[in-house]
Amino acid sequence: MLTIRPAETDDAPAIAKVHVDTWRAAYRSIIPQDYLDTLTVQNRTIGWVRLLERGGKDLITLVSEDNDGRIVGFASGGRIRHREPRFEAEISSLYISPRVQRSDHGRRLFLSLSNRLAQRNLKGLFVWVLADNPARTFYEALGGREVSEITRDFAGVPLREVGYGWAETPSYE
Repeated sequence: MLTIRPAETDDAPAIAKVHVDTWRAAYRSIIPQDYLDTLTVQNRTIGWVRLLERGGKDLITLVSEDNDGRIVGFASGGRIRHREPRFEAEISSLYISPRVQRSDHGRRLFLSLSNRLAQRNLKGLFVWVLADNPARTFYEALGGREVSEITRDFAGVPLREVGYGWAETPSYE
C-alpha cells in the first residue's frame, strides 16, 4: 500500500534522510563529491523543519510512505519562484529513496502535487532538473517538454539545468 499525504513538521528527519540519500546517489559524479560528503541528515532536518513551519499556504509538501508507514519520498511545490510568464506553478523538489525508485512513488507524488497546484488555479507547471541527471526521462514520460536552460554555479562547478514545462498544470483523477 502506497500512501501520499501532506508533510508535517515531525516528518522533517525522515524527509531529510531521503533528501541526503537521494542526493548522494543521484548526483554522484555530477555534483562535487566533497560537497555531497558535507550533507548531513541533521542539517537537512533543521532546514526542513524551518521550511515546513514557514511554508504555510504557499508551499505544498507531500510525503510518500511505503507499506510499513516509512517515508520513502517527498515533493514540494507552489507558485513559481522565478519570472517565467508561461508558468505559474513549480515543483521545487521531488526525491524518492534510491531503494524504492521505479516503484510508482515518484509518479504518484508528481500527480498528487500537480493536482493540488491545479486546484489553486495555477496555470502551467515548471520544474528544473540537472541536465546530467538521468531522472530527466521521468519528467519527459509525464509529458514535460524542455522549455528553458540555465547554467548555475554549484559548489564551485558550473552545472547546466534544464527547465521542463507543461502548458497546463496537469490535473489527474
